[in-house]
Amino acid sequence: MNIAELKRFIISIEIKALEKTVVDGEGESQFSELIRDRIANLKREGEWIHQFDEGVPISRFITSDLVIRRAITGDVDTIRDVYRRASLTNEADHQLIAAHPEWLVWDVAMLPFAHVAVVDGRVVGFASARPIDDFLELEDLFTDPDYRRQGVASALIADIARRGLRIEVSANHAAKAFYESVGFVVIGIAGSQGGPVLRMHLDVM
Repeated sequence: MNIAELKRFIISIEIKALEKTVVDGEGESQFSELIRDRIANLKREGEWIHQFDEGVPISRFITSDLVIRRAITGDVDTIRDVYRRASLTNEADHQLIAAHPEWLVWDVAMLPFAHVAVVDGRVVGFASARPIDDFLELEDLFTDPDYRRQGVASALIADIARRGLRIEVSANHAAKAFYESVGFVVIGIAGSQGGPVLRMHLDVM
């Protein structure tokens, strides 16, 4: 039994105990809603942990046709297109981008560290994580705007986490909620060309 299986087993035991508490209770109590919320949260946690099992991480929101693989030279043009269009979806960044149009050009030097998410032969997202000392620095995490909120970014994070190293990232405030939803925590503030950003990490051990 690997760590993910053990965690799911523990979660399943807690869920059964909580469900029994609700069933055995006489009518509705002031705690019933809290218990049901806890059960729902545990089920979501179990689904998230499932992505760390052996095999290709598969999002629960999109089809099993999702494949994550290493990026190759032939992906560069598509990666750059996804990077450019995804970067433009945050209206708060438009003024900065107008002042620095070069920021819309993806750095091909990241290609050796990049993985792409592919659905039906189409690259729908990518991530690049560069090893630094004993952790991975997440340099890029972008999803094709047509595939946003479908689990692509979560699957890419799960793929990186399978390498077994702590993941760190400099995230803007708009991305904070997403990173927290997949387990990252804020560890500090850092400076960047675009202003202060959050330093966050995901401890996968």
